[in-house]
Amino acid sequence: MPSSSITPYYNNTSQYTFALATTSETGAVYKMAGRPLSQPFQVEVQRKITASAATANDHVILRISRIEKNATTGKLATGSVTVDLSIPKDTASLAEADFTKMVGAVASILNECAALQSTTVNAVALEEGRDL
Repeated sequence: MPSSSITPYYNNTSQYTFALATTSETGAVYKMAGRPLSQPFQVEVQRKITASAATANDHVILRISRIEKNATTGKLATGSVTVDLSIPKDTASLAEADFTKMVGAVASILNECAALQSTTVNAVALEEGRDL
């Protein structure tokens, strides 16, 4: 069962709070309270699980998206960040511990919280379409 809310940090000291909005067999959606329906700020978790005997990969997709309205033009702008975890069924070749380390490396590359010993350099480079 998914948590009733999630509170990810967006800098060293501040957090967003997202409340569980919907669940299904394949995932959950968390939304920030107090926003217009036309301008959601949400986190989605989607699971694409293959049959247990399959040799393919399972996928867990994490997406955070936000829609804002331009006060001058009235047009909507959408921004999103999507992470696709492609998890092999063959854990003899790529162990769970190794995969967890890969997730940690991605988190480190994107992290800009000094508490986790990183800077904004990597995130900004990716946002600007540059190499790391």
